[in-house]
Amino acid sequence: MNYRHIYHAGNFADVFKHLVMILTADYLQQKDKGLLLLDAFAGIGLYDLNRSEAQRTLEYQDGIARVMVATSSNPDLRRYQELLSPYWQRGQYPGSPLLLADLRREQDRVIANELHPEDVEALRLALGRFKNTRVTHVDAYECIRANVPPLERRGLVLIDPPFEKKDEFELLMQQMAEWHRRWSTGCYLVWYPIKAHQPIEEMYNAAHDIGINRTWAAEFLIRDRDEEGTFNGCGLLMFNTPFQLPERIEAMGAELGTMLKGRLKTHYIRNE
Repeated sequence: MNYRHIYHAGNFADVFKHLVMILTADYLQQKDKGLLLLDAFAGIGLYDLNRSEAQRTLEYQDGIARVMVATSSNPDLRRYQELLSPYWQRGQYPGSPLLLADLRREQDRVIANELHPEDVEALRLALGRFKNTRVTHVDAYECIRANVPPLERRGLVLIDPPFEKKDEFELLMQQMAEWHRRWSTGCYLVWYPIKAHQPIEEMYNAAHDIGINRTWAAEFLIRDRDEEGTFNGCGLLMFNTPFQLPERIEAMGAELGTMLKGRLKTHYIRNE
């Protein structure tokens, strides 16, 4: 558990992940019925970009900094800028659990889970002012098993592992089938890094074989995906993808690519 997201907060991968997450929550909230919004690998919730860790890598300068100074014509990008603006003005970046808490309606429920003992205390402080928001301190996959299917019957589960374990992709493939058995209609959003020689195609094949309709993948690359020894991009694998979400992400692709100096690629893995 050596990973610390403060070194990477607000980078291009955060921007891409949070854009898709926000649009997913927006779609689910079109209906009045309450939702479960579950973040299994929550981190500390709020990141100070002036801290020495963030200043050491300056990754946010190639991510959120470029987005916040840009003038966007895309309404979904403008919404993201508006949500982030209060934090950006204070030199902060909100992690996914804080964004979910911001998006939560009175009828919605947020569960933010973090395993690292120091980070979970910071997470409690970041989320303490929000109603219907609970912080848990267990293994991420145990947290998912304990909370799905939810009483609300609808919702979003974000799975964002640090990928410190060599077998994280294999573990994800094992878990995907269990999620389907427990909650076949749930919306699951899985983030993954793109580096050379990782078994991404195997993960896609496993996702296809589960048999969930509207299984979709989106990737954002800042380098060639096979470039050795570096972080080339990131991807999002989604089950029960909301209608119109792929089209809305593709509609912002050119503008987002210009902002972040990368390129977007999306495709359905299963859509029957």
